[in-house]
Amino acid sequence: MQIFLVLALIIALVAVVFTIQNTAMVTVTFLVWELNHSLAFIFLMAILAGVLISQFVSVPGKVKRTMENTNQKKKIKELDTELMSTKVKLEAAKQESEIYRTKLDLPASSEPQEPVNMPAAKRILNGFKAKLKP
Repeated sequence: MQIFLVLALIIALVAVVFTIQNTAMVTVTFLVWELNHSLAFIFLMAILAGVLISQFVSVPGKVKRTMENTNQKKKIKELDTELMSTKVKLEAAKQESEIYRTKLDLPASSEPQEPVNMPAAKRILNGFKAKLKP
């Protein structure tokens, strides 16, 4: 950013020196128009036209980046909401798990356990469900 500022100041200084040294009147003809102004004025108008053209050319890119940023912010918000919902569900599942542990007199587990064989796990769960029924 500082390099850009230094370059802009150097270009502005060159433009001012050019303007001071070139005060002669010139005639510029463009299509059907004819302008009779100082060379400095014509030079400044050409610079202004260049700045305006570059700004118009950069507008589509700026609009595209703004739309992308808006979409990304919306996606982040959705993902944050989903994360919070998942955390709430996890906490509810932990509480439910603790309720079943106390009903079945199982020790509280602090670390995740290894996956178990599914048919054996189903038999164990069916046995626990039978114990829970009044």
